[in-house]
Amino acid sequence: MPPDVLKVAVIEDDDEDFVLVSEALKAAQRTRFEIVHAAGLAQGRLALLDDSYDVFLVDYFLDENSADSLISEARRLSHPSPLVVLTGADSRDLDDRLIEMGAADFLPKRELAPALLERTIRHAVDRKQSENQMARLVKQDALTGLGNRQLFEENVERAISRARRHNGSFAIIFLDLDRFKEVNDTLGHHVGDLLLILVADRLQRATRDSDFVARISGDEFTLLLDDIRETGDAEIIAEKLLDTLRSPTPIHDVTLNITASLGVACFPEHGDTPMELMQKADMALYESKRAGSGRYRFFSQEMQARLERNIDMEQGLRHALDAGELSLHFQPIWRLSDRRTVAAEALLRWRHPAGYMVSPAEFIPVAERTGLILPVGNWVLDEACRFLRRLDDAGHSRLDLAINVSPRQLGPHTFTETVERHLAAHGVEASRLELELTEETFIETGDEMKSLLTDFRKLGCSIAIDDFGTGYSSLRYLKHFPVHRLKIDKSFISGDGADVAEPAITQAIVNLAKSLGLTLVAEGVETPQQADFLLAEGCQFGQGFLVAPPMEADEFIQFLQNQHRDGPP
Repeated sequence: MPPDVLKVAVIEDDDEDFVLVSEALKAAQRTRFEIVHAAGLAQGRLALLDDSYDVFLVDYFLDENSADSLISEARRLSHPSPLVVLTGADSRDLDDRLIEMGAADFLPKRELAPALLERTIRHAVDRKQSENQMARLVKQDALTGLGNRQLFEENVERAISRARRHNGSFAIIFLDLDRFKEVNDTLGHHVGDLLLILVADRLQRATRDSDFVARISGDEFTLLLDDIRETGDAEIIAEKLLDTLRSPTPIHDVTLNITASLGVACFPEHGDTPMELMQKADMALYESKRAGSGRYRFFSQEMQARLERNIDMEQGLRHALDAGELSLHFQPIWRLSDRRTVAAEALLRWRHPAGYMVSPAEFIPVAERTGLILPVGNWVLDEACRFLRRLDDAGHSRLDLAINVSPRQLGPHTFTETVERHLAAHGVEASRLELELTEETFIETGDEMKSLLTDFRKLGCSIAIDDFGTGYSSLRYLKHFPVHRLKIDKSFISGDGADVAEPAITQAIVNLAKSLGLTLVAEGVETPQQADFLLAEGCQFGQGFLVAPPMEADEFIQFLQNQHRDGPP
């Protein structure tokens, strides 16, 4: 039931009518009303930005306008208090229309008796409280009790309206726990859930009552920092949040040391809609994680320029996929002992209509973020199988082909079926195709991908870890996943001189591969000295400019024919 004291905003532009309403409220028997007068439409809009009111009494005709816009704004802001409309007009249709628009009730001024007005208000407040309670359940994160994405966006919408009215500002923070997946994978999801509950509590304790904290997915939280006057205020809070989360976290019999990454966007500098602000805070979070764990970044003009380039890149990539601007180049993989080509790696290339080649380092991350990696990856798979068929027809049926696969492609459970379908469509043996994944893929996807990759091996294809040594290098994944080849990252092989750039690391990787029974390919082999060192250490295969750079399909087949005729280089 509503409390015995209610704060009411009377939005009325006629002073005499305001006096009548006030007298009726003061004459109420069961409820004491704290009355505030909003004398017109403009003051009424300001009153809507104040969540301290329990109810609004709104004259339907304000400043020679209807209150329709005010009712619509209250609905858009998901205001927690009801609006009861008062009017001297006599219309049978007005009642139903106002209720449909979001008003709690409609009361003709000629029926403005104290008892009726009090009962109408109390019923409206009571119904609104029930509605709010139901809405909280729908908009509440079940695990932590925080608001969810929908409720967060509604709060941002209200903050924007308040800031515009008062020429104010606020900040949005996106927060993501660093390496949270390892907690789930190593200690179990129950420990992960307890950690999320503890983090939620710490975030609420570290923020002000006027701020709002939500959990929008997994280990990602969002914070609305209201009434932030300058960037330094947001920086202080961001640092406080990071320090709060760094405190040792005892859970069951384990003490965790966790860190988080933060991305910050500010109103109005970085956007004027919830979607735009959240997008830019998310981009700042991405930049923060790239810089390392336990950091924060503000959205910047540099990020804005990158965002615009990414949008252009996304549109261009969509067009490239349809217009045939993508192609595969092929680089030989060869035996170090005799430099004879035994396989090749298919490398995706994009020739822009302007004539220049777009770097994969630019368009692949965009493809992964936008989901375009799925159709692009499917195209690569089909073209790779088509090329294997062409190699067969050219008399090179023993040559295998490796393709790079994004973890995003491994999400669908139909990936193995997709591979099988493309192989069958071009009449190619599965043993000819190798799937190259980065170390991060095994960390990010975890054990849930083990069965998928096992199915892939059962199909007959092989699996390699690309750029080995640059990621987490988890021995657990090497031991338990169906991997048969490691590819030593070129940064360890090629450098400024003719010798191997990182001999100690390279030796360690070779010894590791030997102990696990895995074959090795060294990437970036550019000099005879590097090839000799690798061969002496026990590495079997190389890939790099010493033998050949990546080539177009026709050039690669001609290279194979020349090598067959003349012998290896």
